[in-house]
Amino acid sequence: MLSVIGKLPSISILLTTGLFCFFASCDSGDIHESEYIHDEGVTLSATFRLNYPELYPDNYNFTFGAFTDAESSPLVSVNLPRPDDEGNIDIRLENIPEEATRIRLCFTDMGRQVKYTFFEQTIDRTSSGDIILPEKEIDLLEYNRIQQLVFQQYNCVSCHQGTSGSANLLLTEGESYRQLVNHPSTRSEKLRVVPYEPDSSFLLDVVTQSEVISYPHTGLITRNDDLELLRCWIGKGCPEN
Repeated sequence: MLSVIGKLPSISILLTTGLFCFFASCDSGDIHESEYIHDEGVTLSATFRLNYPELYPDNYNFTFGAFTDAESSPLVSVNLPRPDDEGNIDIRLENIPEEATRIRLCFTDMGRQVKYTFFEQTIDRTSSGDIILPEKEIDLLEYNRIQQLVFQQYNCVSCHQGTSGSANLLLTEGESYRQLVNHPSTRSEKLRVVPYEPDSSFLLDVVTQSEVISYPHTGLITRNDDLELLRCWIGKGCPEN
């Protein structure tokens, strides 16, 4: 028994040495697969010139990202900074993985799901090296943005569709513009929308004042960005672009 006890220190030293070698090999500095994937993609650089930069969002993420054809959230993305005094933004999207097929400039929600796309382009994989896009002009006052982020997102079209719609107003795609701009209202002496005159437009009364109609529409549009979009669109003359 004493001879066995006498050998224990040497066994302990061997075990300690073995464990040290094991852990040292685990920290060898090798690049693991997950690390390699994140470091291998190309870089894409772009310059965007924003029209109506005052409509830069506070309630959405303004996202430049790489997507697959099947996904509505980006594989990699960056949020755009606010533009300079001339409306320009320089941006870089790094480590775009091989499976990404297209890039988008878009609004995303807090879950990184796309809410509205301003610009989309297929990624050119035919040339080697990093990619530089030509300067792109982005219109933040697109009427389609109002159609999608106001009339469709807040489900206004559920009541204002069909052959006539509630209050004889259609807000469906292809119908909403002509039924709003310079169009008489069935609920007010005001026109529904008067170009350049937000305060004279009954549409804004309906979504901001609870007493103007029997079924209040205040609170239906929950993002200030979208209310300001309507007001700015009317104030700029209701462009139909």
